[in-house]
Amino acid sequence: MKKISFIFLMAGCLFMVGSCKNNTNISKVAGANTDKDSTAIEQTGIKAVPQKECDLEAIAKVIEGAETVMGFSQGRASVINKDGKLGVIDKMGNIIIPFEYSYSVFKYSEGIICCHKNHDEHFYFDLDGKLLFSMIDCGSARFFDGIACVPKGGNHFYMDKTGQPLFGGQEWDWADDFSDGMALVWKDGLWGFIDTTGKLVIPYKYTSPPERNPEGFHDGVAAVVVDASRELFGYIDKTGKQITPKLYNYDSPFCEGLAAVYDRETKRYGYIDKSGDMVITLEEQYNGGNFNEGLALIRKTAGGIPFGFINKKGEIVITLPDGCYRDVEPFFDGRAKVWDGQGYGFIDTTGKLVIPCEYTCYERFSDGLVPVKKDGKCGYLDREGNSTFNY
Repeated sequence: MKKISFIFLMAGCLFMVGSCKNNTNISKVAGANTDKDSTAIEQTGIKAVPQKECDLEAIAKVIEGAETVMGFSQGRASVINKDGKLGVIDKMGNIIIPFEYSYSVFKYSEGIICCHKNHDEHFYFDLDGKLLFSMIDCGSARFFDGIACVPKGGNHFYMDKTGQPLFGGQEWDWADDFSDGMALVWKDGLWGFIDTTGKLVIPYKYTSPPERNPEGFHDGVAAVVVDASRELFGYIDKTGKQITPKLYNYDSPFCEGLAAVYDRETKRYGYIDKSGDMVITLEEQYNGGNFNEGLALIRKTAGGIPFGFINKKGEIVITLPDGCYRDVEPFFDGRAKVWDGQGYGFIDTTGKLVIPCEYTCYERFSDGLVPVKKDGKCGYLDREGNSTFNY
């Protein structure tokens, strides 16, 4: 029986608009830098994401009257048309898979698209719309490391990209997708890890974090519960060896070589490297999210109010005035989503609001585009704010 997962989102915190600056130093490791000029990209180490080729006018025509549009991934996006049928389009507005399906995974993986005609029939296509194989009475699956985990008849098995089973069945009570060459498996109330051959390489010995499933491997490291009575976490490598000598009360996956943790002895949030050393320490009134595109969101611990972004030196490179935004999310494609309490917009890596907060938006930028709604209509925006609504 699959345990319930609770997704904890650590939204990216926001940025300066105009000339407002906040000189608060929240990092003990390095002095804060609050300049908002053109050097911000150099400070963060982020390079501008090149705009990928797309045809907003052609996309506008094919999605006219659509019920739902979903984010692009690998140059493809699912669209539910005005008749409630699902198809797949590319960034030039071409229909890759015709509008005759009922459901698709929102994000495609490793060149494979899964569509349904009903809950029992699952069709797997390549990115050109060629049917690869189909399956009956199986859950939809996404491929990672060339392998997909498929639930069937209460069991879980893994298959390759031709639809052929590789291993699995009744060996586990539950199994997860592969991540970084390893997959979580659950048996008799304990978690372990298998490799891409199906071999159990880290035995069943870990319990679940409170109210959620554990994370898989990221950057070659996984966070696991080491002391269940005190809810203390440590990090292990792919051999099962604990690489962090100290345990923490809060865990997050390693992202870009660092992990956000909470040290109850010092009562501070901070970031550790893979040796377990605390390389960035935040002041008590702040906590931090995961790094993405070289930046991590910092929030005020009281109320979770977005404060700004730091780089991997612990320097504040983006700040925002109090009350500017109610929520902020991490950077993707050089854009971070912000919410002002009325609508969503996006800022760039200098903190400038480049897309105004006038949209309904549930996704992030991917492949240079983001799906949004405005005045009840579905559409897409590019990174500069150009939209399908213009056509």
